[in-house]
Amino acid sequence: MLSLPINDQLTNLQAWQQSVFCMALAEQNITHFKMFSQAIESEHDVIADNILQLFWEKLTVKGAKINFTIQEENFDVIIPEASDHEFYGVYPAVDYCVITNCIFNSFTSKSKEEALNASQTSFATIASFIELQTGEEIDEAILIEEPLFIEQLDVQKTILKMLDNERCPELIKSIRTYIRSLESTNIGISTS
Repeated sequence: MLSLPINDQLTNLQAWQQSVFCMALAEQNITHFKMFSQAIESEHDVIADNILQLFWEKLTVKGAKINFTIQEENFDVIIPEASDHEFYGVYPAVDYCVITNCIFNSFTSKSKEEALNASQTSFATIASFIELQTGEEIDEAILIEEPLFIEQLDVQKTILKMLDNERCPELIKSIRTYIRSLESTNIGISTS
């Protein structure tokens, strides 16, 4: 696990903040799953997109109800098995799925670790992307100096700062708007 200055803050978030933090990281990185789905010519990206939309609705639309058990079953079916594919794109797609599982867990188990797990997964995606580019394993000291890492840490700090407000639908929508305004994933792939 990366030792980051935000780790304690992540584990001290309230349940709704845990969910929104994870949702924001999933929103930033759903493009990885969409690209993977296109590459294997599946429509699983539609299911993933719909589930992510349901999470946002749950926290922004009064009275919205989601059967998490059914949605999690729907989601589990589309999670790729990395060993079944021989191209890099499966790994960021799997990482997206890990983050989405963190969202499910944040709603169903009220775990205090889900935002931290999502954060660490996002940074792991960056590390594996850099390792792919360089052909070498990257250690933490080098990783934390990489521009993609620094940018992602800034994104996560901004989300945390935004979450340090009273819960309301407008705040949660503003976090989604902020993520969409970035127009790129954590590894720099355009989302527009």
